[in-house]
Amino acid sequence: MQKSISAYKRLSRRRHLWLGTIIVFLLITVLLALCSGASKVGMGTAVRSLFLAEDNLTQQIVWQLRLPRICGALLGGAGFAAAGMVLQTTLRNPLASPSTLGISQGAAFGAACGVIFLGLLDPGVGNQTAMLGRHPYLISLFAFGSSLLTTICIVVLASIYRASHETIVLAGVALSAFFMAGTTVLQYFADETQLSSIISWTFGDVGRASWAELQVMALLVGCGLFYLALQTVKFNALLAGSDTAATLGVSVIRTRLLSISFAALMTAIIVTYFGVISFIGLVAPHIARRLVGEQSHILLPVATLLGALLLLWADLVGRTLLSPILLPAGVITAFMGTPVFLFLLFGGQRRWR
Repeated sequence: MQKSISAYKRLSRRRHLWLGTIIVFLLITVLLALCSGASKVGMGTAVRSLFLAEDNLTQQIVWQLRLPRICGALLGGAGFAAAGMVLQTTLRNPLASPSTLGISQGAAFGAACGVIFLGLLDPGVGNQTAMLGRHPYLISLFAFGSSLLTTICIVVLASIYRASHETIVLAGVALSAFFMAGTTVLQYFADETQLSSIISWTFGDVGRASWAELQVMALLVGCGLFYLALQTVKFNALLAGSDTAATLGVSVIRTRLLSISFAALMTAIIVTYFGVISFIGLVAPHIARRLVGEQSHILLPVATLLGALLLLWADLVGRTLLSPILLPAGVITAFMGTPVFLFLLFGGQRRWR
């Protein structure tokens, strides 16, 4: 008994040590992101610009260019990672994520439909910025509806046909291809303004959102994370299987539907403003599992922080690798996530069976 208690304490200390380490790395990366870019800013100057009201060029660079990118990367990475962790847990599928199941592509297709619809509804909109500025919530509604429809299709297929883990992923790949084809058709019939707006969603870039849009994103992602944090005990029960969870008093279907809906909501709002950013929702939860195990009460915060850290690093690399040329963060995450996806597909999923 005493050995079990000691082992649990060591495990708990290790988990909290990893959590603290990730927080420290995240803070360091934020400071590096504030200082890095086409215009070099010293760390002391950047930190001073955050707290002192000075009307100078450095403060404009920090507050209007770099800080919104940093906040966007933190929110987007956290939302994608939490959504991926929830999908993997509720579907019991190691390859589940907003991108591999087609939820991100569905949200992008819905946003593209919203752009075309707004072009018909409000032909006076002259450019992409004005279109997003005048109708951001309607575009978000289209994106959310499409992503939620994709999620429902996946859940219904898995429930009715008792699909295996591999079949669910293949169904998500098929839906992704369908939505990408639909987005391509919409691009063909779009005018120049609509085309530029649609294409913006195919390149995931965290530098698009303004402070007003980040506030909306923070509200929705924050609500989603708060709800998911309240469900961690139920997620732990689901790890033992649906029958065991039902025996413990968990409403399995209700928990799955609500959790996946919140995951779809977070994915939709992030994709609406940033575009399709692949693999953060796949990579971050699996790295977190390697570090702290599968208990959801610690896995969720670690995966969320790791997602924020990974996307922030992706944006930082994209801004500095070929400076002054800016590479979208979605390009960096695609290169980063592809080998991890192949590893999980061919060798890393045995422990889930």
